[in-house]
Amino acid sequence: MRSSLQIGVAWSTAWSTFLTRFLLGILIFGMLTSAWADVTHTLPLELTQADFRIDARATPPPDSVDWQTQALPDAWPVHHAKAVAENAPGGWYRFRFQMPAAFDPLQAVYLPKLGLNAAVVLNGRPIGDGGSFQEPYGRNWNRPLLFLVPPGLLQPGENILHVRLLSNAYTQASLHSVWVGPDSLLRPKFERALFLRVTLNQTASLLIASMGLLMLSLWWRRRQDVAYGYFGVSALIWAAQSTNLYWVEVPLSTAHWEIAVNSSFQIFSAFLLISLLRFSAAGGRPLLPLLWFSVIASPVTQLLAPARIYLSLTASWHVFTLFCASLTLVFLLRAAVKWHNRDAGLMAAAMSLVVVLAGHDWLMHSQHFWLTQPHELLEDLYLLHYSAPLIFLTVGMIMTSRFVRVLNEFEALNDDLENRVQAKHAELQDSFSRMRALEMDQAVAEERERIYRDLHDDVGAKLLSLVYRASTSESADLARSALQDLRDVVSTTQHGNLNLGAVCADWRAECEQRLSEAGISLDWTQPNWSLPSLENLGLTPPQSLNLGRILREAVSNLIKHADAGKAWVQINLEAGTLSVLIRDDGVGCGGASSRPPGRGVHNMEQRARRIGAIFNRASHVSGGCEIQVRLPLAAAADT
Repeated sequence: MRSSLQIGVAWSTAWSTFLTRFLLGILIFGMLTSAWADVTHTLPLELTQADFRIDARATPPPDSVDWQTQALPDAWPVHHAKAVAENAPGGWYRFRFQMPAAFDPLQAVYLPKLGLNAAVVLNGRPIGDGGSFQEPYGRNWNRPLLFLVPPGLLQPGENILHVRLLSNAYTQASLHSVWVGPDSLLRPKFERALFLRVTLNQTASLLIASMGLLMLSLWWRRRQDVAYGYFGVSALIWAAQSTNLYWVEVPLSTAHWEIAVNSSFQIFSAFLLISLLRFSAAGGRPLLPLLWFSVIASPVTQLLAPARIYLSLTASWHVFTLFCASLTLVFLLRAAVKWHNRDAGLMAAAMSLVVVLAGHDWLMHSQHFWLTQPHELLEDLYLLHYSAPLIFLTVGMIMTSRFVRVLNEFEALNDDLENRVQAKHAELQDSFSRMRALEMDQAVAEERERIYRDLHDDVGAKLLSLVYRASTSESADLARSALQDLRDVVSTTQHGNLNLGAVCADWRAECEQRLSEAGISLDWTQPNWSLPSLENLGLTPPQSLNLGRILREAVSNLIKHADAGKAWVQINLEAGTLSVLIRDDGVGCGGASSRPPGRGVHNMEQRARRIGAIFNRASHVSGGCEIQVRLPLAAAADT
């Protein structure tokens, strides 16, 4: 067995070996991590120092020419005023930078902000540009640029990057820091800047243009509300003017495009402020001449101004517009506070933000007039365009809500008036109909009563005499049938429905008498009308009359033509439909030897249609003819 000393020595040796290897592993991992951290921390590179030269050539100037050191951001109106005054067409920036020994093969060059256009040359090889360098120039003053570096073009150690910048007397040339690094790190920066400066403004332009079309459509329908027209025109002008933020290949030369864009700002502002003052009834009459003056004078003066004073002129016009907007805000605040005008208060809140952001943008646009160095707070984004949707949505919401409120009130009033007129008309019509129906019922009843008395006293007595004096059964049957017809006609003078059980009893008595006299047996089948569920069923007088006539005509045809010895009459009631079926065992009615349908069958069909019943006539499978009439009892109310 080992001694405890040996065991201790072995344990100590193993622990020392493990600890040594663990520390060595941590050291190696730390060295690798440090090396990778050195690489990742050095990329991407922000290039803020360059060599600069005013030069119009399309390829980078050689190193032998005179280059001047220039820090970025570089605003030409501040740092190169002489070049701006001489309308220099552009210049070149040269950057020298070091790449680490190991880096991601997919690298990119990122220009976050520039004006007006740029082209990039890396190690003597062009890798991209922002559009045309011939009129009309490519416009990227508000658009970032990202160029992928071809694999193998960047080398470990020193590399040279040339950036060509396009300048124009009608624009403010500038270049901010240039970034070189992995595309995976620079592309999110590029996409974020593209979204904020381009995509958002495109969306806002579409929204504002839609609002302008809506307001113009409202004005077109209500010409007296001119505020809607001014507002719609200002919205469309703003949407068109906003294309300057993202349109690269414009159809006009730079000078004409800048004149159109800058002068349209005064036109848009004037129409917008006029619409606000008119709509809110905030006063501001002394301001209207100034606004109309800017609509005419701004385009004219900018069109006639020489290039060397154009930027100063536009800055002055923007100050004038800012002054008019501030006065409009004062009028709106007065109306909101003094007159408790809620709409004016909402407009004043939106206009306050617009005035603040407009002041910021004017400071950015004209800082070269009052600063010797660009200030970092004024080197980010133009912000006025982001406030435009707010003011348009606020005013559009107020205008639309007011228009809809008035329209709803008018429609409610019109609906109420129409309902009242319709109610009165319906009452008059109902009263007239009831009076006319009563008069007609009374006249018909009186006339029928008179006819009934005459027929009963005269014709009825004579028919009854013929029945008893008839020499043959046929003559007696004919007289009896005429007497029954007379009674049926007279029965229509009754008011209300006839009991179905009583009507069926009359039908049965007549059929049994006529068939027995003709030597034909009768099998009569009908429901038990004394049941509680059936005792209240009834037929209208027209239904009773026409069904009885159909049954009588069917029995007459059976006696005359069927050559039958037995007849069946079945009366059923299923699902609210009354069915009357008459069948015999004679020669039938569908064979080739049988007689074609005559006037009697045609009359039966017409009587069935008159009361809304279904009439069927066919030969039975066991012989003889079968006639069926199906009458929905719900039709009683309509006949």
